[in-house]
Amino acid sequence: MILLIAWLAAIVTVVLAYIIAGPIWVKRHSLWFNVGKQRRRVSGMYGEIAIVSFAAGMVWLIDSAGKDVSLGGLMADHPAFTLGAAIVVGLVVYVHGIRTAFAAEPDERWRLFFTYLVYGIYSLTVFAIGAVVVALLVTQAISDTQTLSGLADKAIGGLPAGIAGSDADLIRSIEFSYVDMQSLLSEAEDTMTPVFMFMAGIFAINLSIRLTPLRSLFINNAVLLTMISTLIGLLAVVAVGTWTYVGNYSAVISQYVDALEDLRGQAETMRPFYVMRYSEILVEMLDQKSLLSFVSRISSQWGGVAAGLGLAQWIAQQFNRPEAEESPGEIAPAGGH
Repeated sequence: MILLIAWLAAIVTVVLAYIIAGPIWVKRHSLWFNVGKQRRRVSGMYGEIAIVSFAAGMVWLIDSAGKDVSLGGLMADHPAFTLGAAIVVGLVVYVHGIRTAFAAEPDERWRLFFTYLVYGIYSLTVFAIGAVVVALLVTQAISDTQTLSGLADKAIGGLPAGIAGSDADLIRSIEFSYVDMQSLLSEAEDTMTPVFMFMAGIFAINLSIRLTPLRSLFINNAVLLTMISTLIGLLAVVAVGTWTYVGNYSAVISQYVDALEDLRGQAETMRPFYVMRYSEILVEMLDQKSLLSFVSRISSQWGGVAAGLGLAQWIAQQFNRPEAEESPGEIAPAGGH
């Protein structure tokens, strides 16, 4: 409900801002596109509505993917910080907007002043959506660490600490702890889903900016914007991936393998079939500990979507490079005849 209200507020305010600005913003903020041999334009309002709608959709996806963290919960847990951040950002937005308005032509100043008063709500909402994405990712990562720590204690605690009873009792406890361990690793892999959604969203909006009239909203900053946003997404994936692998994956497997190694003396006296099964579990856990195994396990579903969109963005960049717009063979020599 909070996200829906924020999205509706952004839509209403950006529409009102473009109405108040009138022809002033029509010439400054337009979406240009080609119709046959003619170049047409429409109000940039539609592009800004598309951007905030896409951003809100990404927040909804990440919020839905989070198991222990929600947008409403974040605001309820940190009301003072939320209000303080809104006030600080709001001041920055409105000071910048008012300065921009009074730097315009004399006959446009007051019209732009009222425009930015309304448009500030849209700007603040867009910033809030971006901040919420980061907050959700960070908070969910911390919560996942606590959850996985409890699951790790359960899996390792399922192994006998001393001399076990019969061979059957020993191998039974190993099998059940192994099942608990696989559940833990699956949970660890799922912790990457929100950040992959974030990365996929960045690639998708970058593709839209490069390949659609949305590019004209950013004029010469379109390329810079896509490069910066891509870097932010990659850093998020690397940071969360490193956090997950080092703290919640490799370390837990190392503890589990050490616990299995402590049972080796007892395992050597078991029946051949039980010894074989013990060895299989030990070797498989050692294989899963590797970084390559971790990367391959998280590279499905949303990881694959992000990778596919990333490849599409790279291809789009190659076809939209400035030097690709004109073939060297079509450039006449400076002293040509």
